[in-house]
Amino acid sequence: MRSKGNIAMSIRRVAVFHNSAAVGSAWCCAEGILTTLAAAGYEVVNCGNPHHTAVPVEVLRKVDLILLGAPEWYDQVLGARYGSAWQQLQAPKIAWYAESAYRDDRTFDFRRCKALADLHYYPAIQDAEEFGGTWLPFAADTTIFRPLPIAKRYETAFLGTIYPKRAEYIRQIGFPIDIMPPVHASHPVESFHRLAQAYNATRVFVNMPAYSRLLVTKVTEVMACGTMLVQPALDHPSGVRNMEQFVNGKHLVYYDQNRPQELAELLEYYRHHPVERDAIAAAGLAEVGRAHTMKHLVERLVADANWFLEKREAAAVTHLFAGSREASAALLGNL
Repeated sequence: MRSKGNIAMSIRRVAVFHNSAAVGSAWCCAEGILTTLAAAGYEVVNCGNPHHTAVPVEVLRKVDLILLGAPEWYDQVLGARYGSAWQQLQAPKIAWYAESAYRDDRTFDFRRCKALADLHYYPAIQDAEEFGGTWLPFAADTTIFRPLPIAKRYETAFLGTIYPKRAEYIRQIGFPIDIMPPVHASHPVESFHRLAQAYNATRVFVNMPAYSRLLVTKVTEVMACGTMLVQPALDHPSGVRNMEQFVNGKHLVYYDQNRPQELAELLEYYRHHPVERDAIAAAGLAEVGRAHTMKHLVERLVADANWFLEKREAAAVTHLFAGSREASAALLGNL
């Protein structure tokens, strides 16, 4: 984390644009940012999803920082709405993406977002390198995703969208995995609380292969509930390094998604070795608490915004000083 320098308290009012949260989307890139900032004492302006809300530019002129959660889902709307006025805003702008640029089912053109922000953060390390930003993996909102006093109803389970790729994979495993019923509520926050309850209700959560080439939000959220996670190893070469943030066999267990029988053997092993299973669950929980919470993430973003302000101020002073020296030299030359 960069030092906040001498202007650590300069950011007070933060505007947050975000994709709308729903079960299956990244809570941490949406309302999770709002609640974490508010809990840390910042005054938060909820700008919502630009597809549905239009915040006057006058409001944005009065904030100290602008955060864009999952901008790849609304960047064109944002650009069309504010035009040149966006570039004239004085607050530093930070973009934190919610997808990998290249997925099995589609591609996001992250270059479209470059002009929208001063600092860019990507949950996939390969995107940080390709698009010139910082790698910042997903984090868990531990006010929601945490151990709860809930009875274990499932030995081995999965909860999530069963699209064709996953349905076929589950068929190939040949091991009894409970598919937990979807969780829904009228309010997004309640939906995620129910999701945390579901994660708490299983001893081993089996994550299924996904389209994205990164560790999805479900990874830290399940681990934050104190549940052992069995996670597919990323098989595309570009995404492999994303797995290095957790230690295989210590914080979670990775499996080769190209070998369904290996997954069945792993699940059978941990069913009969509860001490090892529980030790992995406890280590995963501890690691998320150590370095992968929304509090850690927000502190990082605000610290970097302060660093950016400090650098911009220093550059302005240098430019002003250089201009003064040139003016003085010109004056002396005319004497």
